[in-house]
Amino acid sequence: MTDPQVVPVKPDFSAEDIAEVLAAVRTGLETGQLTQGAQVEAFEREMAAYTGARHAVAVASGTAALVCGLRALAGETAGGEVLVPANSFYSTAAAPLLAGLRVRLTDVDAATLAPGVRELEQAVTDATTGVLIVHMGGIVTPDLEDIADWCARRGLWLFEDCAHAHGSRLGGRHAGTFGAAGAFSFFATKVITSAEGGMVTTDDDGLARLVRLYRNLGKPEPWRSIHTVLGENARMSELHAAVGRTQLRRLDEFLAVRDRLARRYTDGLAGMRGVRPLLPGHSPASWYKYVVVLDPGVDRQRLRERMRNAGVQLGGEIYEMPLDAQPVFEGRFPPGEHPVAADLCARHICLPLHTRMSDDDTDTVLRALDKALAEEDVTLPPRH
Repeated sequence: MTDPQVVPVKPDFSAEDIAEVLAAVRTGLETGQLTQGAQVEAFEREMAAYTGARHAVAVASGTAALVCGLRALAGETAGGEVLVPANSFYSTAAAPLLAGLRVRLTDVDAATLAPGVRELEQAVTDATTGVLIVHMGGIVTPDLEDIADWCARRGLWLFEDCAHAHGSRLGGRHAGTFGAAGAFSFFATKVITSAEGGMVTTDDDGLARLVRLYRNLGKPEPWRSIHTVLGENARMSELHAAVGRTQLRRLDEFLAVRDRLARRYTDGLAGMRGVRPLLPGHSPASWYKYVVVLDPGVDRQRLRERMRNAGVQLGGEIYEMPLDAQPVFEGRFPPGEHPVAADLCARHICLPLHTRMSDDDTDTVLRALDKALAEEDVTLPPRH
């Protein structure tokens, strides 16, 4: 088997980006300012300006952004319950637990991969103190404003997991500005990366102060070892911030390419049997993943193998199993209570999408997908 021609992820750094990062690294090494310095402060200012949030607080990872944000939100409600979609990543459920909260999983809407007000109403209890919503694949659910209103009426805080949603908007507002706070990831596979890193966005001065406290071992004075809360070392280094700043500067450029490729996928999938794209007309989105739901009876693993043989490596699913099926959570969440989430986890694939792809690459993916589906030994619905 030869290496695939089209791969799912490829970070994009220009020669100018690399030169800027290397210069910043040299400055850090020469001055000894390697963490929580001018690069981190500038990255925070630039991220706040880009999203329209009053504050952006840099941390060591997307998971750290969730944990520090949730600790700040929990306050006196530590031990309270958070509603979390059942089809999300490990960190979405682990972060509340690490922050001293309890988790109650919710099912999702098949059209959006996210819970709507109906699913939240079915899950909420008297112990619920907040909702953690996830912008899956970079798509902000069209129900988000209704969800924010519902949370406000019930006295619940809303925290957005924006790990996939750099540049994603709804009604002109950026992801991470609809609730009390938003958490971003800059992991190497994300729309923009700092190699490792995360950011909490918020308009709440007090919340931002608490996140800064929790990220720095609970020290009100950054370089003095007096600790007032049980914080952690979740600081971002100067080197990571330098990488992230070059990427943030190019985010609009990246989004334009991703949107063009997503539209080409949408056009090419029209009439293709055996699949349907998720919210194909949604824009503007980051298109971190282009999600396609397979018809019942299509063998996903066999499809992946056929496409790899045709030169196309599919990306990882978001996500291949619901949280209640993860071994780490065995016995914590009753299995089988979220049928829509479980079904979507089992029946979707993510087509390759990154800024170094060409239109020809998307056409290669579409041809490989069409051929792989045609080879399925199940009776697929006719073409539309």
